[in-house]
Amino acid sequence: MRLLNSRDHHSSTSIREELEMAFAVRGLGKSYGGIKVLNSVDLSVEDGEIHALLGANGAGKSTLIKCLSGAVSADSGEIVIGDRSYKSLNPRESRQAGVAVVYQELSLALSLSAADNIFLGQEDCWGPFVRRSRQRSRAAKLLGDLGVEMQLDTDLGDTGNAELQSIEIVKALASNPKVLILDEPTAALSEREAERLEQRLKQLRSHNLPVLYVTHRLSEVFSLADRVTVLRGGRVVLTGNVRDFTQQQIVDAIVGRTVDRGRMVEAADTARMPVLSLTEMVAPGIGPVSFNLHGGEILGVFGLVGSGRTELLETLFGARRLHGGRIRCYDAEINPYSPAQAQRHGLALVPSDRLRKSIFAGLTAADNLLASSFGELCSGFVRRRSRERGLFDQAAAKLNLQPRRPDLEARRFSGGNQQKLVIGRWLNDVKNCRILMLDEPTQGVDVGARSEIYAALREVASSRDRAVIATSSEPEELIQIAHRVVVLAGGRVAGILEGDEITEGVLLSLAHSRENAQEAVA
Repeated sequence: MRLLNSRDHHSSTSIREELEMAFAVRGLGKSYGGIKVLNSVDLSVEDGEIHALLGANGAGKSTLIKCLSGAVSADSGEIVIGDRSYKSLNPRESRQAGVAVVYQELSLALSLSAADNIFLGQEDCWGPFVRRSRQRSRAAKLLGDLGVEMQLDTDLGDTGNAELQSIEIVKALASNPKVLILDEPTAALSEREAERLEQRLKQLRSHNLPVLYVTHRLSEVFSLADRVTVLRGGRVVLTGNVRDFTQQQIVDAIVGRTVDRGRMVEAADTARMPVLSLTEMVAPGIGPVSFNLHGGEILGVFGLVGSGRTELLETLFGARRLHGGRIRCYDAEINPYSPAQAQRHGLALVPSDRLRKSIFAGLTAADNLLASSFGELCSGFVRRRSRERGLFDQAAAKLNLQPRRPDLEARRFSGGNQQKLVIGRWLNDVKNCRILMLDEPTQGVDVGARSEIYAALREVASSRDRAVIATSSEPEELIQIAHRVVVLAGGRVAGILEGDEITEGVLLSLAHSRENAQEAVA
């Protein structure tokens, strides 16, 4: 076990020792505009090892991967792959050196079969002809080695996320890589899908392949990884065997301070008048559903993929048509037929798909954060820049946005800070947001940013006339923040929990009870 602080220098390692490693970086450095994003990073991965790479958003993980894939060139240090050493790599050199990267975003052609996707761009050809029978035979073996049971002609449009991610990994293995880098492969998966993929990843050890595994899910580190390295501020601050660390030590290393991960809420005050009441609500993919939301409450919604979590919030926000039942918001019965109409009733939604449904990547941070407020901020058709800047500064300070630059494009921010921009749209002085709804609010967000987002949600719920609904597929998240939890299964309410009832075991048990799901009102 080795704990480091920000003043530690990387230890000198002989060339012979470096070359014994299947893969390593030594003293790797990278700067942008004089700001060091990687500062003398040392990291090594042995054959057959799964090495977890952790860090807050902006810690340097993405830059390290880009240096290894050749997307950017390192300024200093070296990259060791097998028996060769490189000062820097371009994309072609990276592929030739044997580096394969599987990114979180899928790169599959869903109109092609599984076999064709696996060899897309690296077809087995004889002259101008593709040897399809040989490809199918090899694809079957690669899928079998990873424990994936799938017909080679399967329509990928109807294939689950865990299987699609497995095909991405098999596609990388088809190039016979010397090192495999997995960038948050389970970020968009449910708990059950993640467990299924995790079992397949364990099969990679039989390939004797070094695997660098980037994740935000700490449970995966302890169940899957052999060793762990934590980056903070571009430096290695913790490294060693996973068994030598506690979860709290790893969290503290990521954040740089002690973070309380226990339950921090009391039971809900259900004696208060409900601010939102659903009675036998039915919409595409959800219902009938009945429950109450009370002022000053954070109501969690838990369920597996397909349980109706997203459909519930989208119906309340007017993005799905209400088919039946009643929705009462404060003292009025409503039928939100559009997001604009839902906003007039004080409802706001932060979607789970940040890149496609929330963030305007090419616009500035200020334009993203104020996107829902320009109507209130303008004087006629003229934008009031000074007022916009004041509102941005206020919201950015409340959410601890980093960097706090209104002119910086949103695509330049880390995932956690992009999420803060979206949440900030509704948590400012000109928006009448009374019920804030968030779908998987911390998906792909590091533990430090999570704690700041949780603090913002608690501040919303500190008002007796405002409330929060947050969905999650992570039991631990709802255990930390929710006063009560509605568990969905098959589009219906399987149970409503509060206080000490909210445990991982009970949540998962109810979430799997699709056949016994029934409505409940609290």
